[in-house]
Amino acid sequence: LKYSFALGSWTTQHKGNLYALREKYGAAATLEILGRVYEMGDRVKTLTNTLLTIFNLQDNDAVTIGEVLDIWDELTGIDSTILERSKSINRRKVAKCPFITEPTDLSDWNLPFMNILTKTINPKVNFERPQAMCAGDPYCEYVWKLEESTQFTGEVESITKKLETPCAAPKRDIPWELKYNFAMKSMSEFFRGWLYAIREKYGAETTLEICERTFKMGDTLKNFTKTLQQIFKIEGNDIDTIMNWWDIWYDICGYEHTWPERSKTSAIQKVTKCPYKVEYKDIGDFGLIFANIVNKTINPKATIEHLKGMCAGDPYCEYVFTIEE
Repeated sequence: LKYSFALGSWTTQHKGNLYALREKYGAAATLEILGRVYEMGDRVKTLTNTLLTIFNLQDNDAVTIGEVLDIWDELTGIDSTILERSKSINRRKVAKCPFITEPTDLSDWNLPFMNILTKTINPKVNFERPQAMCAGDPYCEYVWKLEESTQFTGEVESITKKLETPCAAPKRDIPWELKYNFAMKSMSEFFRGWLYAIREKYGAETTLEICERTFKMGDTLKNFTKTLQQIFKIEGNDIDTIMNWWDIWYDICGYEHTWPERSKTSAIQKVTKCPYKVEYKDIGDFGLIFANIVNKTINPKATIEHLKGMCAGDPYCEYVFTIEE
């Protein structure tokens, strides 16, 4: 359940980020910012090398690229079919993708990601995407071809010959804890990158504006708050209800927090560990925007004060949740 929430939150957040920025600045600017996110701090390169290390993949051929994508699909809930796979070519078809976007002018959102992943494994790989669901096609098709002069780093024992017929991508027995940690790490890492890239180009004020648009667009966060209440039977609209909601959400996300004080109408929340902590003080209020929507969904009379923040340099975050009488 924790993994499902983490993955669902990641995919929803990803699409919301794209839609909110597209609404204000258009598709071209959105794709530019996303490209910056992928390159900033070598995020995708580091992610790729991490997967290679964890799963002991040491070669640099098209089979290795396919194996990395098999793992990526398993971690993110994508269904793929292998059309062709050898040391020099890898061709796959994707018919189910939780990251699929609706506006077709954003259909290239994953190309920078795939390019960096590919070049990290082998700079001599040529990558193409003939079809894409985000562009209106019935499925996505990806093709990786290695240049004839490529020197391979090792022998591959798995699929080394051209497939006679398409087959489903093989599944690995990945523990749910690893899948959960991967989803949470990716969600928080790319969310910070998104904030940093927008701030770098448009400034802090616009960054927070886009963040608020993301949270409010389609009542996404409001509906998510209600869903969590229903699943965990968090009934009511008093201060205890709000506290219970945050206890569950923080457990899902890996926060550490306490409630030093509470009364019938208010509670002080102290957060000492936050996976979303950002480096820049001027965008630190993104959490306040999130919390305000959550609390007002539970009770429209709820208010929030942000007394201290780790993003602002304090040793912990401190919030005061109050329900007007």
